Amino acid sequence: MKKPVKGKLRLFIICSQLLAREGLILLTQQDEDLEVVGDAADDAAGVAGVAELHPDVVIVADGWGGEECSCADIIQKLKADHPQIPILVISPRVENARVQMALAAGATGYLPLGVDMDELVRVLYTVSRGELTLHPSMLPAILRQLEAEPGKPVATTPDDLTQREFEILSALSRGLTDREIAQHLFISVRTVQSHLAHIYEKFHVHSRTEAALFAVQHSLE
Repeated sequence: MKKPVKGKLRLFIICSQLLAREGLILLTQQDEDLEVVGDAADDAAGVAGVAELHPDVVIVADGWGGEECSCADIIQKLKADHPQIPILVISPRVENARVQMALAAGATGYLPLGVDMDELVRVLYTVSRGELTLHPSMLPAILRQLEAEPGKPVATTPDDLTQREFEILSALSRGLTDREIAQHLFISVRTVQSHLAHIYEKFHVHSRTEAALFAVQHSLE
């Protein structure tokens, strides 16, 4: 995997549950290109730690320990002082309302706890560039909320898409992964990724989430 950030990607982890926090630290440190520079158990320590250490990405745990509140408060506090900082939320409980609250507060990405290590690393580097990223399984339920968000520059009209690109875009909007799209269309994963790159270029977007949002906005899905 090509990693555009020079050196190790510096992470700060905020999680109220000790065992979960230590688990996230151990998990991320399995990759030699990731470095956990700090962690915190609560909002105040998290805000102070991020201000001191200036990490590349903040990981915020949501939904551990049965707490009723979401992570929106800590995201809002972090964004108030560091509006450009990328924030990735990881949660064992992927509920539409919680995801929407996190995104509305300023989260850059949201992942379920069950993703594999390769996917986690890929998403960490994606959000480090400020690109909005959601797990494919979340897209169908979240697109309507994203559509209402201001400030997402998209082209006013779609460029000419090939029939295959339309098919891939439709599958993308339904939340299918690259592998699932490849199986559905009887093509290789590499071919899917090549078509996605062309779609991103035509739509002037940088991620599958933004491409799916564009499709919804222009009734292309």
